[in-house]
Amino acid sequence: MSALETLLVFTHPCCPHSQALVADYRRRGVVFREIPLGADPAAMDRLRFLCWEHKLPVVIDHERISVGFGGKSSTFGELGLD
Repeated sequence: MSALETLLVFTHPCCPHSQALVADYRRRGVVFREIPLGADPAAMDRLRFLCWEHKLPVVIDHERISVGFGGKSSTFGELGLD
C-alpha cells in the first residue's frame, strides 16, 4: 500500500452499501484500496483477523475500523459469506 493509499475498504459485489461507499469515495476523490471479498479467499481471513464484525462494508484506516455506510450494512449471511 502506498503512502497516499491509507484506507483499506473491504467490499462485496452484492452489497449495496459497499457499492454506495465505493461510489462516494470515487466521487470525492478519496484514495483507497478496495478489497472485494469472494474473489480472494485470503481476503476473508484478513478481514476476520482485523475486525470481529460480520458486516460489510468495512473501512480500515490504520488502527481505526468503521463498519457500514450511511448507517447501513449487509451481514455476511445476507451475502452468502458465512
